[in-house]
Amino acid sequence: MAYHFSPIKFDNTGQIRDTVFSILRNAILDKKLEPGQRLVERNIAEQMGISRTPVREAINMLILERLVTHIPRKGVVVSGFSKADIVEILAIRTSLEALICSLAAPKIKPRDIKRLELLAKQISDEHGKGNFKKSNQLNDKFHEIIYKAAESPRVYNFLFTLHEYITKFTEVAYSKPGRPEEVWLEHNEIIEALRRHDSLEAEVAAKRHAENSCKAYLEMAFWEK
Repeated sequence: MAYHFSPIKFDNTGQIRDTVFSILRNAILDKKLEPGQRLVERNIAEQMGISRTPVREAINMLILERLVTHIPRKGVVVSGFSKADIVEILAIRTSLEALICSLAAPKIKPRDIKRLELLAKQISDEHGKGNFKKSNQLNDKFHEIIYKAAESPRVYNFLFTLHEYITKFTEVAYSKPGRPEEVWLEHNEIIEALRRHDSLEAEVAAKRHAENSCKAYLEMAFWEK
């Protein structure tokens, strides 16, 4: 296996499994592990300095997400992403973002609105500097405030499972010329709807924001196709 993993050490077996899963999934999303590449349980465990059990469990989780496939007589290999896979994930993300924003609207507190306003400005400032990694981190915080305000643990958990996908897709979407300026306007539309506690308008604004982000990602990721 060409890519080499760094050692990790935790006491809690469940936490090790989740950490290994996150590391492997990010390596696939970042294309450090390429389609067709084998994942050898023993090698990964040795490189990370852990037992094979959490690695096996993490790989099973990757199989459920269809990021890797078990092929008879060959073992587990990276599946990679098709455009159809990405479109499906983005469609799910759009629906969940719209739903959680509508749930947050009647419950959100004035202090949260102020935090959203500050973050929207900071995101725009970082965009202006071309610092998309920092703006993406701030963007995560922006949406996290809304997620928590919704007080819907199940929807939150669904979105959390998509977090790493959304983060990678957003980084690419932000690189589209003109997209940062659109994000500034879209964030403020969401904030205004939440300030008025208007669930319907918050849902519409969040859906528009997510759809535009999805469109920007697809244009940047598949422009040559």
